[in-house]
Amino acid sequence: MRPLLLSVTALLTSLTILLAGNSLQFVILALRAESAGFSLAVVGAMTTTYYLGYMLGTLRAPVFVDRFGHIRAFAALSSIISAVVLAHGMLIEPYFWIALRFVTGLCFAGLATVTESWLNAKATRNVRGQLLAVASIAAILGYAVGPLFASFGEVDGLRPFVIASILMSVALVPVTLTRFSAPYVSGEGTEVERYTLARLIRETPFGTVGCFTTGLIQGSFLGLGAVFAGRLGLSDRAVPAFMTGALIAGALAQYPLGWFSDRFDRRFVVAITAVVTGIGALSVALLLNLIGHPIWVVAAAMAVGGIAAMPLYSIVIAHVNDRLPETSIVPAAATLILAFSIGSAVAGPVASLSIEYYGAAGIYTFFGVTLLAFGTFSVFRVARREAPEHTTDGGVFAASPVLTPIDTEFDENQLRFEFEEQDDPAEAEPAT
Repeated sequence: MRPLLLSVTALLTSLTILLAGNSLQFVILALRAESAGFSLAVVGAMTTTYYLGYMLGTLRAPVFVDRFGHIRAFAALSSIISAVVLAHGMLIEPYFWIALRFVTGLCFAGLATVTESWLNAKATRNVRGQLLAVASIAAILGYAVGPLFASFGEVDGLRPFVIASILMSVALVPVTLTRFSAPYVSGEGTEVERYTLARLIRETPFGTVGCFTTGLIQGSFLGLGAVFAGRLGLSDRAVPAFMTGALIAGALAQYPLGWFSDRFDRRFVVAITAVVTGIGALSVALLLNLIGHPIWVVAAAMAVGGIAAMPLYSIVIAHVNDRLPETSIVPAAATLILAFSIGSAVAGPVASLSIEYYGAAGIYTFFGVTLLAFGTFSVFRVARREAPEHTTDGGVFAASPVLTPIDTEFDENQLRFEFEEQDDPAEAEPAT
């Protein structure tokens, strides 16, 4: 395990820095949009177009990575995002920002493909769960730390955008200077087997609905969580702390929920968690309307938001890994991300309308209704179909589609990312 971790240390370091820049982007764009007088509909549209770009990017990203290779794809896409971040600060115009968010989503779909395929090509089944656990910690660390950089400059200035751009640029350094070889690619842009959404619904209704629902919640919280905190009256320096605290709460809940899901029906664990967090979200909304936002209500909103947004996705994916035949897992992975992206794209306008018509508490009302509906559906699926046998590696550590566990067999030293079967595996040695 130690040599394996050493071989992906550069990738995970780059991932952490990159996601810190991305989470900082979410926060400063929401705050700057509010400061510039953008309507909530525009803020919601920014979230929607980001995930639309992500959704479309998942369809072509594997071909792009196979044509140009992992390191060059990572470097090119990170560079584009770094430039796009700065472009936000040059022109404060709603439609321009909406277009830039679409480009950012496209690029992050490619970066997710690079990261996931690299990790899964490195790992064998008996260590994949451990490797994804480490990778997920790196991802959550990046997500949690990023918003704190927003306090290093005034939200109305260019400095926060410069900091985000610096993070995106610095993220290039570890992965481009790594001494270890990236996974093999054909260089031909080979097409990958298509796995339709209709087929996914037939084979795993719970997995499909679960990815869509977690996309709704996570997309809403990441895209509009800062707007919610600002509407509560938190200062521009307190809003990033709110987002960081929420993500830490989600991270702390992730491992215990994963542990329980390894020992009980994962759908039942999801159902209980969804119902409890749904009730918690509705309680927060009620308290905000009745007594306002004392510090303990804000803290409750922070914890509920993070737990609702982050841990459930991983358990849903673990169930899918258990349910589908092994030959279907790799082509199904992109379709699961597609279902998540559709939910996230829908989340923007729905969550913004909730805040528009029902105040800051509206987004938590949306969370509560969505989670209770998902919990009810999960109970229905438990009653309708027996639980599958759990896989040994679980795949319960991915917090978002940036780290979707793909359960497939590879030789321990194999570094090839195989869209089509290759004859000779490459050895895992440092590149010369």
